[in-house]
Amino acid sequence: MRGLLQLFAAYGNFLLFGFLELLALILVVSFNQRQGAIWDNSWGMATAALDQSADWLGEQWALRDELIKLQGENIRLMEQLDNARYSNAVRQDTFLKDSTEQLFSYIPANVISNSTIGTANYLRLDKGSNHGVRPNMGVVSSDGIVGVVRAVTPHYSQVMSLLHRETRIKAALSNSGYFGTLTWNGKNARLMQLEAIPKHAVVAEGDTVVTSGYSQLFPYGLPVGTVKSFDFSGGGNFYNIQVMLRNDLNKLRYVYVIENEMWKEHKELDEAVNE
Repeated sequence: MRGLLQLFAAYGNFLLFGFLELLALILVVSFNQRQGAIWDNSWGMATAALDQSADWLGEQWALRDELIKLQGENIRLMEQLDNARYSNAVRQDTFLKDSTEQLFSYIPANVISNSTIGTANYLRLDKGSNHGVRPNMGVVSSDGIVGVVRAVTPHYSQVMSLLHRETRIKAALSNSGYFGTLTWNGKNARLMQLEAIPKHAVVAEGDTVVTSGYSQLFPYGLPVGTVKSFDFSGGGNFYNIQVMLRNDLNKLRYVYVIENEMWKEHKELDEAVNE
């Protein structure tokens, strides 16, 4: 009771003002037809807006559940592709005994921050070591490759984007099979450079560029982009090839981190060679 009296003593004037304003509003609406109609119309619009907002929130929640289901289905389909499996083919007499086992699997993630300005761009994902993400894992989206994981915490991971001056991705021309190194010169967020393609290779504008498979990061054949232009300027024995990326990294939202199931064997070989 004492606390209530203290409340009235401190805010009595404000409460009285609010009560009188409410009373005046009720009297105006109740005894004036025009103002009453305006009130009814305004109240109806307000409740309709609230209902619309509630429906929108419900739809967003349903879309989130649907997205999770679609990510799971995409992972299942990608893991069934031939380039996600290790093939152990052994020829015995005239028969080919073939067995396959899973080589690449996928971890879905959401992009929570992304930069495409400057020459050293990164993405941050909402998946980390608790979800199986490790440094030096490839990252892709449904439209193509995205980058490489460089650092992880239990719940997050930092990805070096394709749009980084240190990016070096093995990529190939799908028509001819010639492969080189994909780099970025820091100028156009949709253009990368494919280096080390020899001049005797047949190259044409519109040729498809894919991952070469010559790394532990990406399976063979993942889409990268298409040849936009090429020339021989600067001398040397290699083309200067401009590649238009299939993936628009400016609007990236959902990605997949690629898990190489045999990464430990590659690590053992690397350590043995470097001894």
